[in-house]
Amino acid sequence: MRCPNCGRFCKVKISEDDEKIRVYADCSVCGIIDLERKDVEKVTGEKTDYVKRFFAADYVKMLLAAFTVILIGTSAFLFFKVNEGNNTIAYANSIIEELGYSYQQLNSSYFDLAGNYLSLLNTSESLEGFYSELQGMYSTLRGEYDNLEDMYSVLVLEKAELQDDYSELEDIRDSIQGELDDILSFSKAVYLERNASYELPAGGNMTLSYEITFAGYVEVEFNSSTDIYFWVGSSVSENGYYARYPSFPNTAYNGTFTIPVCANVYLFIVNTNVDVGASVTLTIEYVY
Repeated sequence: MRCPNCGRFCKVKISEDDEKIRVYADCSVCGIIDLERKDVEKVTGEKTDYVKRFFAADYVKMLLAAFTVILIGTSAFLFFKVNEGNNTIAYANSIIEELGYSYQQLNSSYFDLAGNYLSLLNTSESLEGFYSELQGMYSTLRGEYDNLEDMYSVLVLEKAELQDDYSELEDIRDSIQGELDDILSFSKAVYLERNASYELPAGGNMTLSYEITFAGYVEVEFNSSTDIYFWVGSSVSENGYYARYPSFPNTAYNGTFTIPVCANVYLFIVNTNVDVGASVTLTIEYVY
C-alpha cells in the first residue's frame, strides 16, 4: 500500500500482544506509522474479513500487474508490427517509385512505338499500293506468259513435224546420195533383156530400142543359129550408129561385147544368111 504521509509504496505489518492488535506501515522514508490499534477480542472477529480484503486487494493488484504486462507486451507487439508495417510501407513506396519510373519509361516507349506504328502504317499503305501495282503487272505478264506458252507448245509440235520431215528428207538425201555414188562408181545395174529370144528372117534385120536415164554401158551376150552382127546407135548421135560388133567385115554366132551408151539406145541386128532365118537369144545388162 501507499504511505499515508509520502505516498510511496510501503509494507503493511501487524503485531499482536495479549490485549491489543497493532496495524502499521513500515515506510522506508517516514518510518513506522500506526494505522490502527484494536482489542484482540474485537479484532478477532474482524481479522478474517480484513485478511480477506487484504488478499482480495493483492489479487486485484496481481490482475492489474498481469494486465499491465499483457498491455506492455501487446504494445511492444503492436509497435513491432507498426514498425514492420512502416518498413513494408517504405518498401512499397520504393516499389511504387520504381513502378512510376518504369511507367514513365513505358509511357515514353509507348509514344515511340505509336510513332513507329504510324510510320509503319504509312509504309504498309505504300507497300499495299506497290503490291497492287505489281499484282496488275504480274497478271499482265502471266497472260503474256500463257500466250507464249501456247505459242511454244505450237512451235514444239511444228518442230517435231519439221524434225520428222527433216529426218525423212535426210533419208531421201542419203538414198539419193547412195544412188548417186553408185551411179558415179557404175555400181548400179539392170537387165534390159534376159535370155530373150528373137527370130530374124533370112537376110533380114531388126532394131531394138531402149530408153535409159544415165550414161553408162551395156554388156550384150548373144547366141544365134546363123552368122549375125550388131550395130549400136544412140539418140545423142542423131540416131546414127557409132559401133559395130564384130568389126567389119566379120560376123559371129555368139559372143559378148560391151558398148558405152547414153540417152536412147538402138541395137540393130542383121542376119547375114540369105537362105536361112536366125534364132537369136539375148541378155543385155545395163550398168550405170
